[in-house]
Amino acid sequence: MDPTLKAVLASWQWRPDVAVVVAGLGAVYVTGWCRLRRRKPKAVRPWRLALYLCGLAAIILALLSPLDTFAPWLFTLHMVEHQLLTMVAPPLLLLANPLPVVLWGLPRNPRHALGRLLARGALVRRGFRRLTWMPVTWVLYMVILWGWHLPGPYQAALQDDVLHNGQHLSFFASALLFWWPLINPAPRLHGHIPYGFRIVYVIAAVVPVSLPTMSIALFARQAFYPHYETVPRLWGLTALQDQITGWVLMGTVDGLIYMIAFLLLFARMLDYEERVTRLRETIDAKPGGT
Repeated sequence: MDPTLKAVLASWQWRPDVAVVVAGLGAVYVTGWCRLRRRKPKAVRPWRLALYLCGLAAIILALLSPLDTFAPWLFTLHMVEHQLLTMVAPPLLLLANPLPVVLWGLPRNPRHALGRLLARGALVRRGFRRLTWMPVTWVLYMVILWGWHLPGPYQAALQDDVLHNGQHLSFFASALLFWWPLINPAPRLHGHIPYGFRIVYVIAAVVPVSLPTMSIALFARQAFYPHYETVPRLWGLTALQDQITGWVLMGTVDGLIYMIAFLLLFARMLDYEERVTRLRETIDAKPGGT
């Protein structure tokens, strides 16, 4: 086996701050899922549990695996790490509809306390409703995404562990907010968000992400981040080749996931409109219908 590859595979790391949080989130969700499954078998689905665990696995892969160990040496690996934290873990977790299940996984007193914070009219719920409004989530996500990829902040994060952790946390948090109105999990803070709005929201995200990344990959003639020119180069990639590969990967993966989201939303829109049409026809067919 190639010595470099062997070193990569042996570079899993133990970070209690990540491992404890992920394990706690997993334990609470699984507990809540099992409780709800016993009470109302049809209220929770196995596929939601699978998606949630896959979302947590993506976080582990991003922050505890060799990706995080070797990200300071390879821009491409760093981009894979960022993709897991923004484009993979957040939608998987939200598709699992986590809040109701997590509530059932908590002890009685914390469950009731959190329930009161999320109740209709509660200050926390009103604030979260404003924070998950589409224009806010879109702008916040784009500003954080590209702000951290500017040479200055990016270089600073590579050289300071606290700043680097803050970068990852802000990526993940802003991505959760970005995906929230698309998936619209409980509590549905904005009611039923029309699928047409969600489709426009996705399309509006494609250009500011995919176009700059592909343009940089095609036209850049030097590495943007001097840090990668000062570290050992793995697998014979120059800093510029590494940069081009990372930008192409980012633009391609983002574009693909946005396309999948677009297709799923379009299918859901057609299904929703068909169900509404059938309901109207049923009502009109009844005696006294208009």
